[in-house]
Amino acid sequence: MDSEKYLAALDKVVKKRFPCTAYHIGGYQEAAVCIQSDDVGWMVYNGERGNRYDKIECDTILKACLEFIRKLTHNIQEYFHGGRIDIYYNRRYIIRG
Repeated sequence: MDSEKYLAALDKVVKKRFPCTAYHIGGYQEAAVCIQSDDVGWMVYNGERGNRYDKIECDTILKACLEFIRKLTHNIQEYFHGGRIDIYYNRRYIIRG
């Protein structure tokens, strides 16, 4: 499977669970988990204030996709308050219920 198909499948999976502002596939986005190709393979990182934090280099697209999903799920925090759930992403509310 070529990288375009992996990225399309990745986008299809993550957009069902995460807001589009939480991630970006193919380049940098502010306050998001990002995945993009580079000279030696793929990199996954947290984009913030114009920088790439917690960057992970991956030699295959499959490893990069798995790392991307791991980062997304670790950046989301759920807080339970009585009968409601507040969900934060990078210390900002994304869902308040």
